[in-house]
Parts: sequence; structure tokens; C-alpha cells
Amino acid sequence: MSYVIRRLHDTRRRCLAYALTGSLFFGLTLGGTSATAQSPNDPPTRPRTYAATPADRVTLPAGTALTLELLTPVHTRINAPGDEVIAQLRESVRLADGTLVLPRGTEVRGTIAAVNPARMPQRAARLQMVFDTVITDLGNQPLAAVVVSIDDVGNEARLRADQSGTVSGGHSGRRTVQNTINGGWLGSIGSGIIVLSGGSGAAAAGALGGGALGGVLLTRGNDIRLPSGTIVRLSLTKPNTFAL
Repeated sequence: MSYVIRRLHDTRRRCLAYALTGSLFFGLTLGGTSATAQSPNDPPTRPRTYAATPADRVTLPAGTALTLELLTPVHTRINAPGDEVIAQLRESVRLADGTLVLPRGTEVRGTIAAVNPARMPQRAARLQMVFDTVITDLGNQPLAAVVVSIDDVGNEARLRADQSGTVSGGHSGRRTVQNTINGGWLGSIGSGIIVLSGGSGAAAAGALGGGALGGVLLTRGNDIRLPSGTIVRLSLTKPNTFAL
């Protein structure tokens, strides 16, 4: 009987020891997990987000003047609608209080919206360029502006644009005079032949006038040739806001 009692006590002690060992192991495991979860060196469970700082924005009023310098040459007998035109600011653009908005050298891009080469008789070339993008350190920013005038160095003239920003090449008086002289010279030859052949003076005068008129009709209007460095003046058509 005492033997059985001793065995029961031994079994009870072993069970108690096993229970204490298991509890200690479980407690250490939980403690380690908790300590690991609270470690400041661990990466977060999801990425941290940072609020972006909004850039400063300034608005230029409608009518603000921009002076550009062409980087790509333009010619009404070579270019076609859709061709890209690149220019840069020749002068910095500032607010009335002196705040710099667009520094000198800022790139401005646009396209040729319409182009018509010069033709006879006396049909001048027409050109419409639209600049709609400003390239800044913060990326491309929209521009709402219209061409006011262009310095046509090739024809030594300042071309004034209409409300749509379209300029006309105009007419060459020098070529017209030369062609008229040539036409009159040919007409005088015709009138001389008429007189020598016994024709009337009215017919001879008609031949002379016809030669001069022919010289005028053979004169083509001016094409527009804009080399690199040509000055193009713009005006903002509405308030433009830029991020700085």
C-alpha cells in the first residue's frame, strides 16, 4: 500500500514539474514576442506616408508681356502645321513687387498652328504660332498667351499680329518696282513694234500699260523667314498661375 502511495506522489510531482516547465517556456515566448514587437528598429507594418509640401504659386495678370527668343528657325515655305517651335525668355518675368516668376532663359514651347507660303500675285505669307508650355524645374506648366508681334529680320520689318496671333509677310515694294520696270520695258518693246507696224497710239499705250501690269502680277508676296534669335513678343490672354 505504501508503495502505491509513493508512486502516486512521484507521478504528481512529475506532472507539477512538467506544468511549471511549460508555463515558464510559454511565458518566455510571449515576453520575447512582445519585446520584439516593440523594438524601435523594426520596420513598420506598412509604409509611412509624408505630406507633400505644396509649392508656392504666383499668378501673372492677363496682358503681361513676355519677350521670347526663337531657338528653332521658322520659314513659311519650309514649315508645316504641327511643327514644334522652341524659344526661351529673353527677359525675366516679375510681379509688380519685383518677385521673380520666370527667369531669363526659361524654355517656352509651342507649335505652328497655321502656315501659308507667299504666292502670286501679291499674296503674302501668313503664319500663326501658339506657345502653350513653359518648362520649369517643377515640370511642364501650361501657358495661355498670344503672339503680338514678330521681328522679321529677313524682311527688315516688325510683323504685327491680329487677334488670333497670325502675322502676314506683307509685300515687297522693291520687288514690285523692279518687276514693274521689267514689265514696262517689255511693254515698251511691244508698243514700239506696234508703232513701226503702223498701229495706233492707243494700242501702243495699251501694250505699255499691259507690260507694267504684268510686272505687278508677277510679284509674289513676302515669305516669312525667322532665324534663330528672332524676337517674338507675347501677351497673356488670361491670368496665368505658375508653381515656383
